[in-house]
Amino acid sequence: MKSIRLAIAVYLSVISVPADADTVLDWRWLNGTTWYVPTSGLPAYIYTPLQNTITPVQDQTVYTITGYRNGYFWGRTAGQVGTNDISCMSLVGSVTPEGSIYLTFTPFPFSPGDEPTIGIGTMVRKSGKWTMQNQMSTGTPSLQLGHWAYMVQTKPDSASWSSLPGVGVSVPEFMSACLDAAPTAPPP
Repeated sequence: MKSIRLAIAVYLSVISVPADADTVLDWRWLNGTTWYVPTSGLPAYIYTPLQNTITPVQDQTVYTITGYRNGYFWGRTAGQVGTNDISCMSLVGSVTPEGSIYLTFTPFPFSPGDEPTIGIGTMVRKSGKWTMQNQMSTGTPSLQLGHWAYMVQTKPDSASWSSLPGVGVSVPEFMSACLDAAPTAPPP
């Protein structure tokens, strides 16, 4: 009887632990995942300081995380703002045990003078699944792009894998030019 009560107590303690801001998690499962912007997160805005105006645009961003070590991850990113060409970027990021995210996107291939885009975020549970609530801003003094979204994971058996919102092509097609020479693990 004592072992049954112990088993019930252990079970109840496990199921009652909420995944909140005080919970510390291991994010190794991010390795090998692919993330995209769902339809609700596509709206972004271009700000033109001289005219003090904003213009709505769509921003689809997809990244594949190809490595993870001790809270750091890296991979390749493809992004398309409006009807512009797809931009390829290298991604390096960090995620704290509590789920805070810091992202650095660098144009790929890199050229002298290229500036990285910085993003911040938080891992957030929505409808029982992990999302990346990411924010970023990039541009020049005369033209700036701001965007935030709850990025979600996609897999080959997902509808989003076959047809990405806002661009209507598959993940492999969208990422094809950006996956050449994918980054390898950084030196230990």
